[in-house]
Amino acid sequence: MEEVTLKTYVKGIYCIQCPEIIISGLLQTRGVIDADVAYFQSLVTVTYDPEIITEEKIFRLLDEMEYTPIPRRPTISEQLAYRIGYLFRGKDRTGEE
Repeated sequence: MEEVTLKTYVKGIYCIQCPEIIISGLLQTRGVIDADVAYFQSLVTVTYDPEIITEEKIFRLLDEMEYTPIPRRPTISEQLAYRIGYLFRGKDRTGEE
């Protein structure tokens, strides 16, 4: 079983019970292995099995619970890792060899 960790910021965390609601809802979902919420940062961390559930379904579930995921731009380190990946695979930025 492969485990993947997803971190996303969400809108709608206003009270101390919100993290409990999010965690409970996520853990009742097939494929979710672990969930945590950083209350003051509104950061949700989900460990899941990608063979059972997708990142898209997790985002939809959060949205259905009225904790809308906030899209974000890739960090500088993520952008750098993406560019380095092309170098090691021998591809240019267009994906062609």
